[in-house]
Amino acid sequence: MSGYDDAVKLLARRAYSRRAIEERLVTKGHDRERVEEALSRLASSGALDDGAYARRFIAERGRARGRERLVAELAARGIDPEVAARALEEAGDEGEYFDADALAAAVRRRLGVPPGSADRGRLARVYNALLSEGFEPGRIASALVPYGFRGEDA
Repeated sequence: MSGYDDAVKLLARRAYSRRAIEERLVTKGHDRERVEEALSRLASSGALDDGAYARRFIAERGRARGRERLVAELAARGIDPEVAARALEEAGDEGEYFDADALAAAVRRRLGVPPGSADRGRLARVYNALLSEGFEPGRIASALVPYGFRGEDA
């Protein structure tokens, strides 16, 4: 079977980034020249589009993650950071939509207590956890203020 045929079979099951298809084809033993031909053919037909892949990824998983984390996850999947950033901008107000809603939901989910009733240690743990999810430090601090967070708690 040709590299192109193998790539089409992969893409028929689910979306992949260009790099993911390339890695799978090379792993299957296809030579680099044939792999590049298959990738070019798929890209020219529109079947392989990293921009569309990034937009789909953001739509499916974006609400639970911060902007930085989304870009990092897309980069790990072989998507150029500029393509990822463009996809985020197209998703709505340069990521504001994702950050505000996702951050508020993450704070409520992680704290599980009404505003004003969280202890300092818990607030610090939630702050650090949200940092690891890719949210910006200033936005995290602002979202935690109603729960009693002060900057020195972090």
